[in-house]
Amino acid sequence: MDTWGLVVETAGPSLQLGLIRGEAPVAGLKWDASNQHAERLIVLSQALLASHQLRWKDIQYAVYHQGPGSHTGLRIGLAAVKAWALSLGWIVYPVPLMHTLYRWARHRLELKGPIFTFWQSRPAEWYGQIWEEEPVSPPELLPQTEWERNAHSALWVGNHPSARFYVEEIRWQWVAYAARYVEPLRGGEAIAGLVPLYYRDFIPTARKP
Repeated sequence: MDTWGLVVETAGPSLQLGLIRGEAPVAGLKWDASNQHAERLIVLSQALLASHQLRWKDIQYAVYHQGPGSHTGLRIGLAAVKAWALSLGWIVYPVPLMHTLYRWARHRLELKGPIFTFWQSRPAEWYGQIWEEEPVSPPELLPQTEWERNAHSALWVGNHPSARFYVEEIRWQWVAYAARYVEPLRGGEAIAGLVPLYYRDFIPTARKP
């Protein structure tokens, strides 16, 4: 289908945005200054659309990197995606981090056999998932030593030097590709109920009265 989509990747230090037409990546922007996602997201999105003579009404869907990742970054990206989708009638493709790594590894790198996708969240803790053609189990946050025992026979894809395929950061093009394998959210209730994925349960800081 020859429609336009906007990719929003705010889970990492860099703000990344991309344009897709049909299933093909067309163009993207990357803003490397950290802690400026809120200030730059709308401005850069408008600039990206303008660079291809597009208006907001020309976009039909959003691809949102759902995380885990930065708590603040994920919430900033999701707030914008929800606002656009609910006001302009877009559909939304929420793409988890482990799903992105798996699809990139399986299809872009043409890996065969079991794959272990992971992301180091703290020095000795990895958020990971083991895959065959489908997930072997849900993603979990476990000590590195436990993953080394559980996933020793799989090909490792992640952000630690011990990975067979080292990934320094997620790219918006990978998120766009992985979205092909994700069910879209349609309608206000489904989109309004979308939440980011975190390494741990998120407990907001209690404010003093």
